[in-house]
Amino acid sequence: MHPLLNEYSGKKILITGHTGFKGAWLSRILVLAGAQVYGVSLDPEPGSLFSRISDFGIKESSIIDIRNRSAINRYFEKHRFDGVFHLAAQPLVRRSYREPVETFETNVMGTANLLDAIVKNKAALWCIVITTDKVYKNQERSSGYLEDDALGGKDPYSASKAAVEMVVSAWQTLSMDGEGIKIHSARAGNVIGGGDVAEDRLLPDLVRGFIGEKTTVIRNPNSIRPWQHVLDPLSGYLEMGLRLMANKKLSNAFNFGPTEESKLTVKEMAAQACTFWPGNKGIEVKIDQTAPPETGLLWLSSDLAGSELGWKNQLKAKDAIDWTIKWERESMQNSPLVAMDNQIKEFFMVSK
Repeated sequence: MHPLLNEYSGKKILITGHTGFKGAWLSRILVLAGAQVYGVSLDPEPGSLFSRISDFGIKESSIIDIRNRSAINRYFEKHRFDGVFHLAAQPLVRRSYREPVETFETNVMGTANLLDAIVKNKAALWCIVITTDKVYKNQERSSGYLEDDALGGKDPYSASKAAVEMVVSAWQTLSMDGEGIKIHSARAGNVIGGGDVAEDRLLPDLVRGFIGEKTTVIRNPNSIRPWQHVLDPLSGYLEMGLRLMANKKLSNAFNFGPTEESKLTVKEMAAQACTFWPGNKGIEVKIDQTAPPETGLLWLSSDLAGSELGWKNQLKAKDAIDWTIKWERESMQNSPLVAMDNQIKEFFMVSK
């Protein structure tokens, strides 16, 4: 394993949202690193990566809704952790239009409940709150957003995540009055990787089309997103945790995004994915004029993560697609857990 992961051996780490896509991958990385991994989340979605694997190696998995303030507080009255990765969220833009109040309740008040319980109970040395690339006030610009650029959001999801950043800022101040619990945020988005089954996401939709031998419909062919494999931002979160464990001072927030080579449109990404799955039925562009508006151009600058953490994106978008398709094929031939472990080991062997 990479030296980065060796530092987590024996550490007691909590992951909220561990039954979700990113949470499942992060949980397995830390289990392989030798950490004592605990999870707090809702029940896994049917067919999700977490539900497909009988034993992730997690020490304790607790089904708790972070909107339940008293339940979260009781949990942290009983548990103490070396660190917390907070990933629990309502993560889908289109669902946020259907469920705006629930999105704000989960993302904003859920995060406030969590941080308040951690700080009041002195339940962790540090907490990294995972937000999104969509926290920035959209200006449709090609240059990458910087961590100190204006925050904002017009759709319920983006607005709720920008509000989460305000919650983080407030509890950074509150934690200074206690035991100095370190609270930071990490911003990344549009991750792809094996086992993602979320609705209205490009690669999961394509994989469903490949397996079902159906044409995949894409809605916004010219939109550009910071596409990256899930292991890349997760390695950034782990770098943050490593420095916090070493009691090093960090900036309040970090962007984790890909390099310019990954600046591909939705249509280009879809076409590339099709080349890795022979015999597929291809794609069809259907622009839905009644669909909720979405950002056309979104890009991050990761210069701060590079200079302060020594982090850089390892896999270009085309490689990330290749890894995703390979995972899907291997998981069908072997098992999802074996496919995960193989890619985690390969990624962290080649990193740096």
